[in-house]
Amino acid sequence: MPSIELTQDLHVHSTFSDGQGTLEENIAAAHAAGLTKLGCVDHVRRDTTYVPDYVAAVRALRASSPVDLSIGVEAKILDRAGALDVPANLSGIDMIYVADHQFPWTDGPQHPRTIKAWLADGTITPLECVTALIDATAATMERNTEYPLLIAHLFSILPKIGLHEDSIPDELTEALARTAANTGATLEVSERWRCPSLRVVQQFRQLGVPIVASTDAHKPDAIGQYSYVTETVSQLVV
Repeated sequence: MPSIELTQDLHVHSTFSDGQGTLEENIAAAHAAGLTKLGCVDHVRRDTTYVPDYVAAVRALRASSPVDLSIGVEAKILDRAGALDVPANLSGIDMIYVADHQFPWTDGPQHPRTIKAWLADGTITPLECVTALIDATAATMERNTEYPLLIAHLFSILPKIGLHEDSIPDELTEALARTAANTGATLEVSERWRCPSLRVVQQFRQLGVPIVASTDAHKPDAIGQYSYVTETVSQLVV
């Protein structure tokens, strides 16, 4: 089974998007925390124009950085067909981080409040809701093959709509894990969002899906600071 390196933090934001630390400040914090690798990740949308400057900045820092650096962009899943909210030019990035910032519905992303209201008035059932989310995430992995994909904070949207991972049947999470294994996607265990659950991480790991630790830090002092991740990793069955 793939190992999970706690000396890495592969999801950290900088001032290129909504992080409070510069790339240099994040690198210094990662080194101070004893990390060996830092995942530089910033948010993009279809109209984002900063990617070339961002890529150039990280590349320029690699030679002097005391920790290995990777270059990622984080984009939301737009719909159940797996479209991503990414700009046309992603040249130079190492990985796309796939995220459920809004709920990917058939006709486009829906705000969590909308989905929560639909659940409350019976427009949709919890099973229909989680099935749509699983379908959208799987379709994203199957559709977007130009760059390696990392599934960021999987199921973090569920508490926002009043659901929990326990509402997802094993057969759905197992099917998603198989899709990840078949497409070469990576799964992160997120400190910030405390997800996915031990059950889901175990399913992905048993199928050989690479799993990484991350904080999704937006401040330098949170980089590499794990508790949920450490607890989850310690309970995994070999």
